[in-house]
Amino acid sequence: MIMSYNEKGQNIMAHTKRARKARLRGQRTSFAPSRSIDPITTARIEFALSTLAARGKLKGSRTERLSARVDPGLIEAARAKTGLGNSQLVNAALAVLAAPDDFGPWFGAQAGRLPKDFELEL
Repeated sequence: MIMSYNEKGQNIMAHTKRARKARLRGQRTSFAPSRSIDPITTARIEFALSTLAARGKLKGSRTERLSARVDPGLIEAARAKTGLGNSQLVNAALAVLAAPDDFGPWFGAQAGRLPKDFELEL
């Protein structure tokens, strides 16, 4: 089916309008793609977003505008791994960077946890 330019624009506007209404009602749209391309990356993004939301770091609206020049190969590689579009990709990347990573402190606290006579059986 071939759509005219006007029909494509109307479909995009209708989708945008539905998404805007959902955000105004407080419904959060998922950043995960409809089909999981890389389940580990999808899980990391969802964990980061849920952690930031639980800590009150997310405002619930996307009103901040960001403009940057990036390497096209980097964008294509990230799109191929996640299946996300530009805006969702930037939000996901920022969420993964902003989410707390407690591995370092946890790992440091594990020092001296094994008894001195512990032997690893191979």
